[in-house]
Amino acid sequence: MNKKIARFISVAELIIAVIMYFAVAYQFDNDPVIMAILPDTDFEATLLRLSIYIIPGINIISGIFGITFNTKGILCFAGLLEILAGYLTLYFSGKSDLMNTMGIIMTVFGILYIICILTIRNKNKVPKKKKERRSRRK
Repeated sequence: MNKKIARFISVAELIIAVIMYFAVAYQFDNDPVIMAILPDTDFEATLLRLSIYIIPGINIISGIFGITFNTKGILCFAGLLEILAGYLTLYFSGKSDLMNTMGIIMTVFGILYIICILTIRNKNKVPKKKKERRSRRK
């Protein structure tokens, strides 16, 4: 069941990537808070300008990793990337309710994804046998 939930979240991340691209692009033109930050040349403004590519890109990477790989480490990394994308979305949300909602959804998806991945049990794993100790009798 957890694997099905993780696959659903991976597909949802790919859909969210498309939504976020258009949401961030729209926000650049219409949000007064964001428009005030854009002309600056500091790190925050540069990260804001790159967020139109970073946020959807992280969602695409997380979704493809979740669909393609089975290793728990890589899948947990994909979940952490999704949490990062949610944090960036919340940080640069401005006055947009859609960006706030999408940031919360991405963060929750990332946390749920990590929980689902860590609770999946491998059915093919064979338990190790304990070594038998032999007593020496002479």
